[in-house]
Amino acid sequence: MPSDPLAILLAAAFTSGCASIHALRHHAEALTFVLALLVYALASAVVSLLAARFALLMAPDHAGGWIPVAFGGG
Repeated sequence: MPSDPLAILLAAAFTSGCASIHALRHHAEALTFVLALLVYALASAVVSLLAARFALLMAPDHAGGWIPVAFGGG
């Protein structure tokens, strides 16, 4: 059975995350805050990547036209 390097890397990352949570169990308040920030950052990154992937972040064509007008170029 060939081993997948990505699967091994993900398993190692998960195991190290579990070990660090276990090691910091005496600092539950700080750990909860840090994990909540991590979840928020990951969710923001996933939403941003999905929005970019499906072209939901594109500005309308006329949006850039006000800049030259505002600075006297048009």
